[in-house]
Amino acid sequence: MLLSGGIDSATALYLTKRETNDIYSINVQYAQASVREAEASARLAAASSVKEHLSVFLPFYKDIQTRYRREPSPAISAAYVPARNIIFYGIAATYAETLDADTIVFGSNADDARELPDATPNFIQLMNELLKIGTRAGVEEHSARIVNPLMNYSKSDVLRLALELKVPLELTWSCYEDVEVHCGKCRGCRNRLSAFEEVGIRDPLSYA
Repeated sequence: MLLSGGIDSATALYLTKRETNDIYSINVQYAQASVREAEASARLAAASSVKEHLSVFLPFYKDIQTRYRREPSPAISAAYVPARNIIFYGIAATYAETLDADTIVFGSNADDARELPDATPNFIQLMNELLKIGTRAGVEEHSARIVNPLMNYSKSDVLRLALELKVPLELTWSCYEDVEVHCGKCRGCRNRLSAFEEVGIRDPLSYA
């Protein structure tokens, strides 16, 4: 279970818990609010009693972020991080192969799929094909399969599902900034606030 600590990944975690308790989670600290996300991820892992929770550190991404400067794109979100999910899925596949796990769960919503090229159904399908030919588990025909149970859910739909699943939303973190409380201005905060407003409930977290 790739567990970032946000509402989407937390909801995917609790949805998966409906099917099995044999869950191992992993968080990747790379850039943005990685420390806050990692703390939220660890809290969610403990609350849901996963079998093991790992943190992986990719400090080079902070340097990459300072180097990567592109003009705004009408098709790609400004939240795009170069090749991020290729690396994340690779890390998850490594962990999964050591566990002989059959599934890699990643939670991102339909809005992400429209704005980020590495969150589309086609991308996931192609990554699964790579795992079949590029890992020992794949060659032996038992590689883990990447799934995203929230692919067709809007952010507000994910929040509604989270409420149904009794996800501890107070433990999550959505802000892109490394701050004490959510900034309320970044893409993560705006999407989160919009979802709570649309659903008509109060966010348990505070904002600057």
